[in-house]
Amino acid sequence: MTYYHCSPTAGLTTLQPRQPEFSKKPAMVYMTTLLPMALMYSVRNYEYSYGYTKDGQIYFDEYFPNALEILYREKSASLYLCNPVSAVPTKIPNEVICHKEVAVLSEILIPDACQALLEQEKLGALVIHRYHELPEKMLNWILRTQADCIRNRNLLNTSGSMADYYRKHYPQSWAIVEREEKNGPVMSLQ
Repeated sequence: MTYYHCSPTAGLTTLQPRQPEFSKKPAMVYMTTLLPMALMYSVRNYEYSYGYTKDGQIYFDEYFPNALEILYREKSASLYLCNPVSAVPTKIPNEVICHKEVAVLSEILIPDACQALLEQEKLGALVIHRYHELPEKMLNWILRTQADCIRNRNLLNTSGSMADYYRKHYPQSWAIVEREEKNGPVMSLQ
């Protein structure tokens, strides 16, 4: 069976086991049987806001306005096709791992990851939930979840690209944590 692995790094001939950035997952080669899922990894990001419905349909939620465009527009990537000797399914739908290096069968250049994801949406292989269409309950969940991330990773007191990312894209969540640090915990949103 052929598996996909997508990366912003071009020219790979083998995929080496590595720990995903910003994750506690172990060092493995991570692959998928689903093209839209692979395309989510065409950029290196602090979060991947995709999931699956009960029926197995993959979807991408924009956690902030125009997230798809901001994260993926004009970002090139390489889609690698692989056929590992042994691949073990994980609990994540369509994901498989390999403990050893995996040879690349072929590489396909993705010139614009956003366009590739929008094409998957047109084909019905991916559902994209735009930020302005999300229900209030989901928006409140995003607000709380991002505040938790800022709090748990101590981003208010950390410099660097991750803190900059959360400050820029989640200003309301950032403000909640700033108020907590200044005045004590704010009443939680339900």
